[in-house]
Amino acid sequence: MKSPKVLALVATIAWGSANAATPSLPPLPTLPPPPPMPVPQLTGVQGAVLLDVNSGQVLMAENAEKPLNPSGLVKLMTAYVMYQAEKQGLVQPQQQVHVSDVAWHAQGSRMFIQPRLPVTMAQLESGLLIDGGNDAAIAIAQTVAGSVGGFVELMNYDAAAMGLQHTHLINPDGLPQPGQTSTALDIARLSERLIQAYPQVLQVAGKASYTYNHITQYNYNPLAGQDNINGLGVGLAAKNSWNLDVSATRDGRTLVAVVLGVPSRRAAGSDASALLHYGWGGWRNRPLYAAGQVVAQIHHVDWSPEAVQGVTTRAVVVSAPKQQLGAKLQTQFVPQANLKAPIGAGEPIGTLSVRWHGHLLQTIPVVAKAAVQSAGWFARLLHEGESWL
Repeated sequence: MKSPKVLALVATIAWGSANAATPSLPPLPTLPPPPPMPVPQLTGVQGAVLLDVNSGQVLMAENAEKPLNPSGLVKLMTAYVMYQAEKQGLVQPQQQVHVSDVAWHAQGSRMFIQPRLPVTMAQLESGLLIDGGNDAAIAIAQTVAGSVGGFVELMNYDAAAMGLQHTHLINPDGLPQPGQTSTALDIARLSERLIQAYPQVLQVAGKASYTYNHITQYNYNPLAGQDNINGLGVGLAAKNSWNLDVSATRDGRTLVAVVLGVPSRRAAGSDASALLHYGWGGWRNRPLYAAGQVVAQIHHVDWSPEAVQGVTTRAVVVSAPKQQLGAKLQTQFVPQANLKAPIGAGEPIGTLSVRWHGHLLQTIPVVAKAAVQSAGWFARLLHEGESWL
């Protein structure tokens, strides 16, 4: 059997040529060299990541995969499972929630729910994301899954499905428990997925305050209420060890800055602000491929039709340093090993890597545009003849 002949339709791409939207991309590509804009000096953080949600690229990382106590940032996964349950129709935002004694007597930060005091899922959402209410987290868990333990199983299932390899969760509120760990990169990837799947979180998590039962509490995020800031969460891992996850959107571009283990809440805000400034000032996004754009073609005489076109599964955006926008990007299509017909439309046929100055930026899945079948003897004979022309 003859080997397939592969043609990459786009080998070198002039920067900024196609129209694209937000992708969901593989974790932690190799970072390019730092751009001329200096990387910010952070205040004794134990881990930090700056991620561009539109491109999926990590723009800055420091101890990104060091396992740490995620503390209150666990609530982001609690919110994800809650939104998932709402989407599936298991709960409704305006439904009244039964408050158990366990939720009522939750330790730490609270929104002050009580048994027989009316509260809806939507109010619990605000109490969770703005007040950081541990009582809200427990009430959500019990309402969605029937028990805290069952809800935590859902949280870990979703963490595994997202590829968060260093994340293991014990509770929905983030109170310290042995074995509960995550990393700055995992938190950033969780934030990316949460924003992409349930963008309504940005309408809640960035609010400066929330009032429930005549009690007004203020967001622990020190950047909440500032221009462009729309989330996401805060946690106190230990005395003098603050975790902060900040999202911000400007001109349709969303960045996520995660800092873990910072000596004070104020310092965490300063570090996150510095990361966002670095992302806005040092990097720029450009569309690379539209969704469904043809980027490769494979020929094989044993196939019918003889050629299959490879297309992107989603629109793709690439982040690169502003000062280097004149540089060209190189792409390379790598077909899937031992590719054989039949191939269904939409089935994976390979990947396309995007490089800048030899550094891998993204790896893009490529799928078949149309189905391909095994060719009969007559079709193979025609293909053989055409190859001699």
